[in-house]
Amino acid sequence: MTNDKKILEEIARLANIKVLVETYETIAASSMRRIRGSVLQNRIFHEGLRQLYRDVKNAHQKEVRKLLEKKAAEKKVRVAESGRKTVYMFLSANTGLYGEIVNRTFQLFLQEWKIANCDAVIVGRTGKVLMDAAAPGSRYTHFDFPDNRIDVEGLSRISAALGAYDRVVAFYGSFKGLLVQEPTRTSISGEQAESETKTVSDVRFIFEPSLEVVATFFEKEIFTSLLEQAFHESRLAKLSSRLVLLDRANLNIDNERKRAIFHSQQVRHRLYNRKQLDALSGVALWNT
Repeated sequence: MTNDKKILEEIARLANIKVLVETYETIAASSMRRIRGSVLQNRIFHEGLRQLYRDVKNAHQKEVRKLLEKKAAEKKVRVAESGRKTVYMFLSANTGLYGEIVNRTFQLFLQEWKIANCDAVIVGRTGKVLMDAAAPGSRYTHFDFPDNRIDVEGLSRISAALGAYDRVVAFYGSFKGLLVQEPTRTSISGEQAESETKTVSDVRFIFEPSLEVVATFFEKEIFTSLLEQAFHESRLAKLSSRLVLLDRANLNIDNERKRAIFHSQQVRHRLYNRKQLDALSGVALWNT
């Protein structure tokens, strides 16, 4: 029979775990409320910025193509298609307790990366562990990045490494609602992602002082801004997922405590009944 003392110790242990879980839950909720408004507002702005970046890049490529074709026509040679360097970047986490969103995003990244057969950049220690387990021996570039803030220096290093590629596709969790976070793939280099609906802009631009200067500015400044927004989106989704996970854990702890308390009451009733039976047996022996 289970010792009542052990059950009481288990109840106390569950109570301590509940306090710890509630503390983490409060911290996650506070952090999520602090960044949710700005992330959702900036999402609309950066989506427009990404579309503008795409239009500027397309215009620049068309101008470059025209110059190459003109020179080729003068020399009567064929313009060769330049190879495009592509990298897929997975934004994971440095710590645990983020629910399923990190693993689900990694599964999307892994599936797409194997098909694309391109370079890979993994951000976060959790992503490194997942990558080493799912694709042992594969070559990739890894960066550590804190979960609780945007490290400006770390972001600059990642941006510099990605600057060597013509096409950068980021995979991260996206916040859809408090209970819904979805894996997302987004091109942050001014390219149209395959999963997106292709749209053709009818707007014509006048570039001052020149298209080359504007395109260079977008490649440096706007690219970094879009990259930073992806990190903010990832952090918001992870915090939301953590909040849901901790809420479920809190509920499970309550259920376990109720079962333990009920079990303790059962043990006490059994002990009480046994004492009563022993007492009655003693009385019966004295009366014989």
